Amino acid sequence: MHLNFFVGSLIGGVALGHATLPAVAFDTLQVPTSRGNVPLYVPSTIEPGTSLPLVVSLHGYTGNGTEHENYFNLRSQVDGQQFMLCVPEGTQNFSGDRFWNATDVCCGFGVDDSGYLRGLIETIIAEQPVDLDSIHVTGHSNGGFMSYRMACDHADLVASVASLAGATYYYPSSCTPDQPVHVLQVHGTQDDVVQYGDSCFGFICIPGALRTVRTWADYGQCADLEQPAGTLDLVGNLAGAETDVLRIDQDCETGGSAELWTINGGNHGPSFNGNFRRELVAWLLEHRRGERPPCPADLDGNRLVDGGDLSLLISSWDEANAALDLDGDGSIGGGDLAELLADWGSCDEPG
Repeated sequence: MHLNFFVGSLIGGVALGHATLPAVAFDTLQVPTSRGNVPLYVPSTIEPGTSLPLVVSLHGYTGNGTEHENYFNLRSQVDGQQFMLCVPEGTQNFSGDRFWNATDVCCGFGVDDSGYLRGLIETIIAEQPVDLDSIHVTGHSNGGFMSYRMACDHADLVASVASLAGATYYYPSSCTPDQPVHVLQVHGTQDDVVQYGDSCFGFICIPGALRTVRTWADYGQCADLEQPAGTLDLVGNLAGAETDVLRIDQDCETGGSAELWTINGGNHGPSFNGNFRRELVAWLLEHRRGERPPCPADLDGNRLVDGGDLSLLISSWDEANAALDLDGDGSIGGGDLAELLADWGSCDEPG
């Protein structure tokens, strides 16, 4: 039996209660993809010239986008906190259960979900005013595992991830992010599906919540200093401020940090109150990427040197256009073309 499917079968089948959502202000767009349209929720009013953060929110194993969004209810924050929210769905296995092909233990195989989600984000970037320094991925359970996979594979694109009851790779060498990413792990101490501590099923091991954040702190070259940072009241059926906050964010490389929210007494699908969605979105939006390297050949500002930039250059050929004069000789010509072609591709691709 494949490892991913085995662990996925353990993670699946968790029933979550969903209340009727209150009326909130947002507009719903549709993003075309190879798997059909994906809903994109945007603020009802966007100031002209404003770029907005993008949050991608991922369901758990056997779940779907509608159920997941009814649980997280991040739509209620879209207008107030001014961001765009995308809620895609994984593919279905032979049993009809939806999954994300995330880490080596959870929860599917044979599908390039990492590439699909990157393509989805890039499609949104091409069509909407996305703040390229504020792209975030969050998810529950299998969706949390997939959030870490996106941080591993696409650190050039993703500024921060937040996982509820997911985990990163057990062996740090299995993930090689090319730059730091901010991570938040949210986990209940009484989770009997994905355990709060390290766990193994035979030779299949899943890192616990603390090991997960320590691993990402190491990726970010953070100092070995774990600092308690107060408490939060996130769960309606647990008394008081039940969640302890722990931060590892000292002397990290720019763009990196790690944080753990431990829900004392929390299970795999906590009954969150209204604070959770507000605090989760606020954390994501506060954790932007670090300073990005300059990219002078990116003439249209999309962090990609491609045909769009080439068209701009050619449209001003032989003209004096300081904004497009890459070689500084006073006019647009062969030297500028050579500069552009030398930088062809992603501005954030490691050299």
